[in-house]
Amino acid sequence: TDNMLLYFFQWSFCSVSATIVSGGVAERLSLQGYLMYSALMAATIYPVVVCWTWGGNGWLGALGYSDFAGSGVVHVTGGVSALVGTLVIGPREGRFACADAWEFSPHNVPFISLGTLILWFGWYGFNCGSTGGMGSASDGYSAVIAGVNTTIAGGMGGLMGLFLHFVRSGKFDVPATCNGVLGGLVGITAGCAMVTPAAAVVIGVVGSILVDIATVVLEQLGIDDPVGAFPVHGVAGGWGVLAVAIFDRGHDVMGEPVVGATFDVQLLGLTAIVCFSSFVSFVAFKFITFAGF
Repeated sequence: TDNMLLYFFQWSFCSVSATIVSGGVAERLSLQGYLMYSALMAATIYPVVVCWTWGGNGWLGALGYSDFAGSGVVHVTGGVSALVGTLVIGPREGRFACADAWEFSPHNVPFISLGTLILWFGWYGFNCGSTGGMGSASDGYSAVIAGVNTTIAGGMGGLMGLFLHFVRSGKFDVPATCNGVLGGLVGITAGCAMVTPAAAVVIGVVGSILVDIATVVLEQLGIDDPVGAFPVHGVAGGWGVLAVAIFDRGHDVMGEPVVGATFDVQLLGLTAIVCFSSFVSFVAFKFITFAGF
């Protein structure tokens, strides 16, 4: 039963890593090409990263790398791969032409809002569910803390996204708010059960700010990321990995002192995930485009 539970949970995480990439290559990669890449992600990229971190005998796990629900393992893996994909494939035709740029603005705000709400709801399954069970008081406390911090970080991220867009344009923007929510959620994922609610406020706000900055930078560089897959998952995910070391409360949910993650190990883990995911994804997307997919 435990093996089935672990399989189902990791299957879900693996599918998230693959679907993150779909946002970065939307409207350019064929279905056949995306299926090929998804198979590679599921068979190679994600399993290797999990083996390093959550596998029990992985080198990063042995060093003390900490990522409770996958800011690095899931989101950075998918976000960096999405960036590599959009760089290799190139922008959509007319994306950065002055006359046509408006055609690429988000056009279905209700669906964007609904999708964000669905994702936020699902995040409780991932973050709270990463306790792995409910067999003890500590499991229950971990799930509760994860749920509270997830709510706070997502809400603060959304408010910051709304504020930043208003300051820049004088208008409130729903898609920017939604990406702020997601930035906060991605940022808190790694440390959702290991930081205080006050820290969750900071993590959510900073995650949203980083998403906003990264989105603007990508546009200025002419990099076409249709849904902000890299800013939301790659950048905010990287922040979440490092935030674990910065804000670790120093004791477990029962109040017992524990040795928290160190910044150097978290940075090493983040670097390893970025390098491995980007290299394999680069080779894969080069082959896919060369093959005409």
